[in-house]
Amino acid sequence: MHTLKTRLKKHYLPSFLLILLFGLFLHFLWPGRDLITIVTDVTGYVAILAFTISLLIGPVNLLQKRNNPVSNHLRRDIGITGGFLAIVHSITGLFVHLRGSNWKYFLNKTDLGYTIRLDNFGLANYLGLLSALLILLVLVTSNDYSLRKMGQITWKNIQRLTYFLFVLAILHSVYYRVVTKNHFLIFYLYIPLFVLALLFQNMGIWLKLRDKKR
Repeated sequence: MHTLKTRLKKHYLPSFLLILLFGLFLHFLWPGRDLITIVTDVTGYVAILAFTISLLIGPVNLLQKRNNPVSNHLRRDIGITGGFLAIVHSITGLFVHLRGSNWKYFLNKTDLGYTIRLDNFGLANYLGLLSALLILLVLVTSNDYSLRKMGQITWKNIQRLTYFLFVLAILHSVYYRVVTKNHFLIFYLYIPLFVLALLFQNMGIWLKLRDKKR
């Protein structure tokens, strides 16, 4: 219980305050947007940042020659925060662009029935949906009980889905910015985050291989 209280105080409370401040910032930056749009934007931006940070912690620990356990509470809590926000983003996002016609996010209506929507908007939504499903799987197993029941290898393999869902989330974001013609965020936010995570992950792999050789 002490550990949980400490994590709530040191990890979740600061995260909540930062999210709240970011939401207020966007509210004043975009005064014409309604609450559901602000919530969707805030949760989306913060989620992708949280996933990126969670992918940097392991390599940073290796670089600083710190212990890098199978389960790191800081990394896990940041990932849980990002995952929760991503799920909220996925739900609220369905009520931003096509309110009342949620099926249009995924399907096109034709004279012969319905077809899968494969334009940039549709691809963005399918990538987001797949990412959200993987996030749910990672979230429900991100606890000590699952770690004990599954064993370290199985548990770790499930948690490694974070790498894949991160790529899906980046692609989802990029496709949406292509649709909205906001290329600025693609080049100055999403691509830099992806490159940063990729560099640190490769650095972590190199450090592990170097240590094994030694």
